Amino acid sequence: MESSSGTRMQEWVLINLWIMRIETRIILLFLLTIFLGGCFEKHDQEKKSTLTVITGNVRNIEVYPDTKEFSVQIIDFRGKKTIFTDSIKNDGTFKIEFELYKTQDLNINPIVGKIIASPGDSIHLEIDFKDIGNVRFFGDNQQSNMNINKYLNSNYGVFEFSPRETQSMSLNTYKSFCDSIKSVAEQKRQKFIREINPSPAIRRWTKDYITINYQKSLLFFPLSHAHKNNIAYRDLDIPRDYYSFLEKIERKYSDSIVNTNIYELLGVYTSSFAQRTINFTKRSRDSYISTIVNSVIKNHEESYFRQILIGSIFYEELNYNNLDLFEENKILLNENVSDGFLITPLNKYYEDLREQKKNPEINSNEILSKLNGTTARPLIDSILLANQGKVLYIDFWATWCGPCKEEMLNSKKLKHILAGEDVEFVYLCLQSKKEQWKSDISQMQLDGQHYFCDIKQSRNIRKTFDIKSLPHYMLVNKNGHIIESGFYLRPMSPRTFDKIDKLLAEE
Repeated sequence: MESSSGTRMQEWVLINLWIMRIETRIILLFLLTIFLGGCFEKHDQEKKSTLTVITGNVRNIEVYPDTKEFSVQIIDFRGKKTIFTDSIKNDGTFKIEFELYKTQDLNINPIVGKIIASPGDSIHLEIDFKDIGNVRFFGDNQQSNMNINKYLNSNYGVFEFSPRETQSMSLNTYKSFCDSIKSVAEQKRQKFIREINPSPAIRRWTKDYITINYQKSLLFFPLSHAHKNNIAYRDLDIPRDYYSFLEKIERKYSDSIVNTNIYELLGVYTSSFAQRTINFTKRSRDSYISTIVNSVIKNHEESYFRQILIGSIFYEELNYNNLDLFEENKILLNENVSDGFLITPLNKYYEDLREQKKNPEINSNEILSKLNGTTARPLIDSILLANQGKVLYIDFWATWCGPCKEEMLNSKKLKHILAGEDVEFVYLCLQSKKEQWKSDISQMQLDGQHYFCDIKQSRNIRKTFDIKSLPHYMLVNKNGHIIESGFYLRPMSPRTFDKIDKLLAEE
């Protein structure tokens, strides 16, 4: 029973890691475009500049007077967005500049949607608020952007692989359902090709668009199915040919353009791959990196896809502040990841985290300064002031969050283990109803310091601490400095105990 429960917990963590990877904080612009470079309308290697410029002219602004700005959203390999904005001037113009390192799709909001850009491009948009369905493109990648706009806005790219009725399907039935959706999508794509005759790169991008959504849906379904039915993934009755769509997956994507939907696929693929190839029984976290990396190497041909899988595994450990594991496995990383657009930002991220670790006060003050002028700042300050000289384990939760309450049972156990130590357990309830909060606290009989945050405080806290999902945890040292925070600091995780123990040992 303990082994089965532990396996289910690992699978639950893997699922949530995938979600967290879609929702965690924006850190490195360099990581935006590391997958599958190549030539596209203009050769990247021939272009010296990475500064990319998008300008626009908006007519009939008065039609949508509340629309004040345009933004460019650059999606990185975690599925996160780095956003650059500019306000619409009185004459209707705007200008957005940013660094770009590979040819890829970007999102321009509002109205425009996806476009294609290469490093150093200068792209101009003509937008009429009286005719928002007819955006005109000029400058670099003009024809490609006209084609992408036509493809997506004509509903050729709208496919629903996970409607509500699929939740009760068996794996076989769900795969047949996805096959039918994919078939219809490909028929629409072929119609688009006949009508438009787009470039080979756009043909590949649209092909990847379908394949990625198809594979991502099929990969996530068994993990979700197991969790919803409260059974271990390994106990699922998975048809022998269910994962046949993954055969030679590293060969299935174009090297001419980055379709950023690939980044969402990577997270769920890694989770599913780990479940299918690694025996987690009694496996320590210290051996995880080398085990999963060697399994990736064994089961994938040398390719950009393999490199980005390996790179994402190391990046995940950095997101956990596991600097020691990163250092110990650096040789393994360098032997298998050679793409400069991956290895360079990984090393930079590592150096940044190491500097934050050396100077926690500077990093903590920078984070807390984001609360200035909000009602949440006095609350956080009062907590830190009241607990000077103590290590703080802060739990952000909500009354409507089932996993939050489940973990609080483990929080009781951790608190018992650390009884007598200079550590305080602080619980901040976010975006909940006060009466329900009082009721839950009473029922759980959970010792510690409890605080209820109103709606404004909740929003400010979530934004400042980049809390995208609950539960979320934070560690504060004896000097009142934020050391780290994240989903992964669950109360009964061995890493959490080790981190608290180290903080307690500090003078």
